[in-house]
Amino acid sequence: MSEFYYGSARIRVLENRLLTPAQLERMVSAKDFAQAFNVLSETAYAANLHRLKHAFEFEELVEIERLELKDLLLKLAPEHPFIFALLRHYDYQNLKILLRAHLAKVKPEFELTRAGVTETTKLQAYIESGAKDLADQAMLDGADQAVLDYEHSKDPAMLDISLDRHYYAYLNATAQALSSPLIKQLISGWIDLLNIKTTLRSKQLGRDKKALAGSLLTGGLIGADTLTEIVDKGINDISARLNYTTYFPTLSAGFAQLAETGSFSLLEKEMDDLLLQRFRKAKYLNSGIEPLTGFYLAKESELKTLRFILISKSNFVQPDRIKSRLRFSYA
Repeated sequence: MSEFYYGSARIRVLENRLLTPAQLERMVSAKDFAQAFNVLSETAYAANLHRLKHAFEFEELVEIERLELKDLLLKLAPEHPFIFALLRHYDYQNLKILLRAHLAKVKPEFELTRAGVTETTKLQAYIESGAKDLADQAMLDGADQAVLDYEHSKDPAMLDISLDRHYYAYLNATAQALSSPLIKQLISGWIDLLNIKTTLRSKQLGRDKKALAGSLLTGGLIGADTLTEIVDKGINDISARLNYTTYFPTLSAGFAQLAETGSFSLLEKEMDDLLLQRFRKAKYLNSGIEPLTGFYLAKESELKTLRFILISKSNFVQPDRIKSRLRFSYA
């Protein structure tokens, strides 16, 4: 806890520049996409609007903001293993895109992000030609295992499942090596919520217990046996069986909506809000890696919310519907 005093102070300043609920409300209530986007010119995002190659290109803006977030964290906590682990999420995201395209023999469907810690050109070279110009051999082993799992199952979903299992095992191991109960709680909760969502999606798809067991992440507090045992129950029964966990009653409304409509939208919002609210106590710490982690989570949540609002406005979604799905604000 004696580390990162400067970093924590810097983060306090930047937290005050996060979008406020009032600013998000203005974006939601704007008459159209352009007016919603223009609200950003009155916020900290104004500093990057001139860098856009095309006006109103919010996907490019999100990428610029993520690159700045990466640069900030690596400057405040150079070579810290947990910061590296958080940012590697984007490397694994890039691996999923590249592997899907490579195995299907097509061009990548989505743009790669440079927000990870590994150069995208090096990832591409490894996937396309096996060139191992990378420091992280463990990540390459994860990519190789994902290909083996895919070839064994012939199920494209196994690429994502295998890479997720590899990434979250690495993230959890990195967290466990720290002396921070808050970060350990964050990662175990994150894994539990992902496993709950995987169980519910497996139920919707009619996957059997063996397939579910192979998809679950390790490192959570809810045992895999508990989840495989309840996957064939009704949604309300699953909710009742999980009611003993610390994630209830927060997730109750999301489960109710899922049972009624089959939609995950509210449940996913509640899950994201739960993690951010629980980690919010990091705002009141004066040192340690926790405030930096909290800002990373807050900024990622804000970018997700920003992107959701602008996509909704471009598709003429009514403000009330947008508002009901806005995530918790860390500001």
